[in-house]
Amino acid sequence: MSDNNNNGGGFMFGLFMGTIGGAIVGALLSPKSGEELRSYVKDQSKEWKEKIIDMSDFAKEKVSKASEARKNATKKMRDDSFDDLDLDDIDL
Repeated sequence: MSDNNNNGGGFMFGLFMGTIGGAIVGALLSPKSGEELRSYVKDQSKEWKEKIIDMSDFAKEKVSKASEARKNATKKMRDDSFDDLDLDDIDL
């Protein structure tokens, strides 16, 4: 069994590329005039741009929250480990 540590990133990339490819093939094979096709492609590209920006913002927010949680957990672990030390019994 292979080691899969990419958390579905490859699947999402494949899904994204398949969707793009399907949209392109569908647009090229559709019975539309050149002007209608250009208008359709322009509209679709605007929609995809907005979706990509939204997904990027969502991902940035998740990474930021995870980073903040990691920092807080690390600080708590560091503080807790030093609280257990009893330095009063040691001659320094």
